[in-house]
Amino acid sequence: MAKARQHVLKHARPARKRKGQTPRRSKTQEMTQTPKPVEISAAKGRPMLVWVGKRPLRQVTAFPAQHTESFTPQSAIGISHSAIWQDWPKSHPHSGLLFHGDNKEVLAHLLANGFRGKVKLIYIDPPFDSGADYVRKVQLRGAKGTAKVDGEGYTLGEQIQYTDIWANDLYLQFMYERLLLLRELLSIDGTIWIHCDWRKNHHLRMLLDEVFGADAFKAQVAWRSMTSSGYKGKESLGRSHADLLYYSKGDKFVYNPAYIEITDEMLERYKHEDPDGRKFKDSYLGDATPETIEELRKTNRLYVTSAGGSRIKHYLDEAKGTLIDDVWTDIDVENSQALVQTGYPTQKPEELLGRIIGLTSNVGDLVLDCFIGSGTTAAVAQKLGRRWIGCDINKGAIQTTSKRLQAIILEQIEEMKRDTQGELGLGREGEGEKRIRPAQLSFEVYRVNDYDLQIQHNEAVNLACEHIGVTRTRGDAFFDGTLGRRLVKIVPFNHPLSPFDLEEVKKELSARPGEDRDIVVVCLGKELAADAWVEEWNRLRKKGDVPNKLEIIELRTDPKYGRFIKHEPARARVKVSRKNDKIHVVIEDFISPTILERLSQQTGVVKPHIDDWRSMVDCVMIDTCYNGEVFNVALSDVPEKKNDLVTGTYELSAPKGKTKLAVKIIDMLGEEVVEARET
Repeated sequence: MAKARQHVLKHARPARKRKGQTPRRSKTQEMTQTPKPVEISAAKGRPMLVWVGKRPLRQVTAFPAQHTESFTPQSAIGISHSAIWQDWPKSHPHSGLLFHGDNKEVLAHLLANGFRGKVKLIYIDPPFDSGADYVRKVQLRGAKGTAKVDGEGYTLGEQIQYTDIWANDLYLQFMYERLLLLRELLSIDGTIWIHCDWRKNHHLRMLLDEVFGADAFKAQVAWRSMTSSGYKGKESLGRSHADLLYYSKGDKFVYNPAYIEITDEMLERYKHEDPDGRKFKDSYLGDATPETIEELRKTNRLYVTSAGGSRIKHYLDEAKGTLIDDVWTDIDVENSQALVQTGYPTQKPEELLGRIIGLTSNVGDLVLDCFIGSGTTAAVAQKLGRRWIGCDINKGAIQTTSKRLQAIILEQIEEMKRDTQGELGLGREGEGEKRIRPAQLSFEVYRVNDYDLQIQHNEAVNLACEHIGVTRTRGDAFFDGTLGRRLVKIVPFNHPLSPFDLEEVKKELSARPGEDRDIVVVCLGKELAADAWVEEWNRLRKKGDVPNKLEIIELRTDPKYGRFIKHEPARARVKVSRKNDKIHVVIEDFISPTILERLSQQTGVVKPHIDDWRSMVDCVMIDTCYNGEVFNVALSDVPEKKNDLVTGTYELSAPKGKTKLAVKIIDMLGEEVVEARET
């Protein structure tokens, strides 16, 4: 068995009903309070791909969403909104929406809350079945991003973002269900783009044909996304492009033609001149009628060659460039020299999303990305005046996206201060130098369950497997590994084990009729109904000696494995004072035992020493009127560069009367600490 070690989990209590909210805030919180079924239309396209365990998705359960964070800068309040919000569901505020949770549950929640048929553009960059663990490199802030131990430097190493290892049939079912949900959300004149590569592009295209219909296919774009693989010219052809599958929902859809700027090579083709010096190039005319030739002659578009042939003139001063086609070689490769480096392993360049959003949506349209990752889709949508919704199951992705959007919105507010017009949503692409106005200057963060997890699920699964002694299984996307001969399923730690989770195990086993192994279900917390479900399941199996008996390991109370939930949380020492109309906040100290533990693993018995606590802190946010549940960001300190440190000392305008001020500190591993003070 693996050696027991402390971990970094905290099981939060269920969200409570908020008290003392303003009418505006309570109105925007008209959420689904209890789970309810959402009907999904059947896929009717052809051909139909078949796999083991294929199940239609006719109904999904919509779970409640808890409002956890709000970013509405004071300087943005009062700026009028345009008519783009008239079709917006009353259940959500007029702002960007960022959801933390499984995207299947998030999409169901959106369908249940009025977003069916509202989304104009969907872009997703889902798993590729690459067989890899995707990690981001984590380091401390400061001049070198290191802690010093006897003069030597140590980083925090790598943090798993997501594991892209699947059994083929499970991958197909995973994507099939999400495509069915996305189709329900897409507007009749909307389009969907799926980012993929050689591993799954053929399967995904068949799924899209089935879900949207083969006639909905518009293009398969090849984007030169990387330099060729190292084996180029040795054993096979190098791979240097990714695929973008582009489908529409209806016959009429948004499409704005785009042009590649004229290059020096293109200029050389304009080798002819009119007597007045006007440059042009020529192209083949074909079998033109005498009437066509006469019309071209009248408009000075006819070029007669020295051999007497007729061709068409194309003037340089009218050229917009070259219309783009389905091969894109003019956009930087993936994760290269990006202006915004998030450390995310598969970060896409903003220019790529800018082209997709510009091609197939207009200012004010709603853009959705349910695999938001580092937040590029939402960031570009915000810059281009679109409304946006993003979600991710990875808490680190939500934190990264939130920080990125805060910086963009604050910059947009500063730009608008220098402008005399205050109406949002004005301006369109191609209108000279007119700047595109943002559709919103705020966003809200929600969690689609009642529980929270302080670190990312994939890293928590690794820690749990190490603690229990589970052997990870590569190639099985449902079961996480084996414990002896038994299969192990780890239920996401961001909610308690419920009969719904056990029904999923039952459904998976029904798709594997030859599976005779027993099952261990690992969870962090469980509902009482789960015990009754398992007791009845095992009782039926005892009667006929049926395989697949179930055992639950609940990591809080299990007598053998319960040590796993021991956790020394990060803590801070914060001083808050009030003088007249100002509040002064000083973070005097901060310590993250989790970071120190990581460093200790590298140094052995030597305890690491960190001179400046700020090197452990990624960002700081302050709420001057904290209600205990929703964190309204009044001030955010997000260092611009990786080597920069947070300030640690802040001055804010004080609200009238007594208030509760809260300081949220997020460390470099994503663990959050909230310190609240009455003032």
